[in-house]
Amino acid sequence: MTDKILAILGSKIKEAREKADLRLEDLAKQACLSTRQLEQIEDGGESCFYSASIKLRSAKKVAKILAMAEQDYLASSN
Repeated sequence: MTDKILAILGSKIKEAREKADLRLEDLAKQACLSTRQLEQIEDGGESCFYSASIKLRSAKKVAKILAMAEQDYLASSN
């Protein structure tokens, strides 16, 4: 059994946030994340997250708020 490794397409999340006319700070607050965590979801980096799986879970939460489908912000790298 092989596990799929999912890559977050942060630029797509950022586009959706901007299209929804939401400031970074406002969306972070709605998702119960820090602004820096949301920046790392959108632009890369993981230093604000304990693990890649927590970052992925956070990205899914943000995408749900933005009404995004998984195929719109996740890519399989396997």
